[in-house]
Amino acid sequence: MADWLIYLAKVISFQAAMIIFYLVFLRQLTFYGFNRGFLMGTLVLGFILPLMQLEGEPLDQVNDEIVNQVGATLIASQIEVIQEIEPVTNINWSVVVLLFYLSGLGIMAQRFFTNLNRIRILENELPLIHKVGLVQVFRTLFTQPFSFFNSVFIPRQVEGTPEMELVMTHELQHVRFGHSYDRMLVDFMIVLLWFNPFIYLLRKCLIEVHEYQVDAAVTSTPQSKVTYQMSLVNLAGGGFSGPVNFFNFSTIKRRIQMMNRNKSKKVSLVRLVLLVPILCGLMVLFSFKMNSTINQVNVLQSNDENSFKEMGDERPSIMPVGSGQEFHVSSGVGKRTDPILKVQRWHLGLDVSAKIGTTVIATGDGRVVEVEKKATGYGWYIVIQHSEMYKTRYAHLSAQHVKVGEMVKKGQMIGEVGNSGKSVHPHLHYEVMENDVHVNPVDFIEDYVFSEAYCEEELESMDGG
Repeated sequence: MADWLIYLAKVISFQAAMIIFYLVFLRQLTFYGFNRGFLMGTLVLGFILPLMQLEGEPLDQVNDEIVNQVGATLIASQIEVIQEIEPVTNINWSVVVLLFYLSGLGIMAQRFFTNLNRIRILENELPLIHKVGLVQVFRTLFTQPFSFFNSVFIPRQVEGTPEMELVMTHELQHVRFGHSYDRMLVDFMIVLLWFNPFIYLLRKCLIEVHEYQVDAAVTSTPQSKVTYQMSLVNLAGGGFSGPVNFFNFSTIKRRIQMMNRNKSKKVSLVRLVLLVPILCGLMVLFSFKMNSTINQVNVLQSNDENSFKEMGDERPSIMPVGSGQEFHVSSGVGKRTDPILKVQRWHLGLDVSAKIGTTVIATGDGRVVEVEKKATGYGWYIVIQHSEMYKTRYAHLSAQHVKVGEMVKKGQMIGEVGNSGKSVHPHLHYEVMENDVHVNPVDFIEDYVFSEAYCEEELESMDGG
């Protein structure tokens, strides 16, 4: 699955969770300014938070276990399907979905800019009847008043009526609160996420809050509430379709109910603490990556002739650093004091210290199954599958020169030594896995002679010394 599809799924998940929370816990409160900020924050943070990931060794281990378990199931089932059914077509569904998305995007973008152009035409063609500071007031043939930034549009039949002053006060409040900025942003986001039902619900809630906020500002006394509510009923009707602020919307009954509701107490906002576990759960969910597994399945489906079974007994056999370069082995498999945590931990691989940019090579023929960039843990790393039995990992890189699914040859440059992730100095962390169990890389390296001192330290470490 393409990364952009996963990202959009995360955006929708976040917006869905926040909108449901709003409807259940916040919608009935009279903190209209706060509710407006919550909805706009949901709109913006929905695009930012999915890009953030919680990283760390415990989470990485859980993630790897889930990926391996799900991946094993998917790959096993995929192999059975490949063996039983010969595919007759090879459809790239990511491209199909992308084309479908872009088609909807084009339609919604055309609608968005058409509405903006209609407002521009209205501002140029309608008669200007009044000015209040920078606000221009135009006469329209629509049945509803509405506003757009510093332009207010008043129906011809409202002029000279008792409702005129109240209508103007209402629309000027929309202008003062800057509600048009909210509407422009949410309508633009709808262009991008036209397929997401929750963003339409967010827009509906936002328009509702806009009206509540203006209603509260206009009706300061019980007498003004009665007059204002009667005006809402008298002016009900259809109006302009677009990113504008109406004098009323299809929520008159609810607006009247909210105007007569007692003000909410600040203690009601204590329910926001419920957001903490929701946000933590979403962040953990966003941190899980299934890309590597899915890529493995896709590679098997489209390249059956290159399956791991046909790699035979290929195994890693050389030093992971190119010949003729300066390096030294700084740590091996076994117990050691973690350089960052300062506690005794088991080290799973071979550390090769070298300058940043030193060439890293594949230690055997195989296929690249993971290419990841993390801020902690392994940092930038690559995993190569050499056969059904053997895999190797190359971590803390500064550059990666291969991509998932690519076939590599023994000795081929795949990356460069770096200092990314949980690392205190430039080095390559190299691991060998046999049937998904970490083994000592020293036992596989045939082109490098380890010093006797290193071998003695290694034996002591393996014995727990």
